Amino acid sequence: MIHVELSNVPLDADAARIRVASPGHGAVLVFYGNVRDHHEGRQVIRVDYSAYEPMARQELLAIASEMMDAHRVGAVVVLHRVGPVEVGETSLVVAIGSAHRRAAFDCGLAVIDEIKRRVPIWKREVSPDGSTWQDGQIPGAP
Repeated sequence: MIHVELSNVPLDADAARIRVASPGHGAVLVFYGNVRDHHEGRQVIRVDYSAYEPMARQELLAIASEMMDAHRVGAVVVLHRVGPVEVGETSLVVAIGSAHRRAAFDCGLAVIDEIKRRVPIWKREVSPDGSTWQDGQIPGAP
C-alpha cells in the first residue's frame, strides 16, 4: 500500500500511522519532520514550501514504490506540506509498515534521503531579517 500527499493544511500523522498499520506489520514507523527555529546560526520564524506539484507527486510515488520494493516493506505513506509552515509545525510525515523493525527504519531513512535529493520541493526560510532559499534553490532556476 502506497499513499502520497501534498497539503497546504497541517498533516495528520495519526491517519498516516493508521494507513500503514496491519496485523502483519510488527513494525510501524512514523517520522515527523518539524520546522526548527534556527538554521546555520540564523533565527527562523517559518518556512515557505513551494513545489512543482504534478512532478512532486509523481516523484513521491516513484520513491515510495522503489523503497517499498527495495526494503520489502508492506506500506509507505508520505505527506508533505506546501505553503507557509510555522516553527514547530510538521512539514513532512513518513510512515512505514513492515513485518520487521530493521526494514522499517532502513526504508524510512531511504525515503527521506530520496525526497530531499529528487523531489521538486523548495523551501524559503523566513527570519526576522529577511528570507533565503535553502541551499540556494529558487523555483524555476536551473
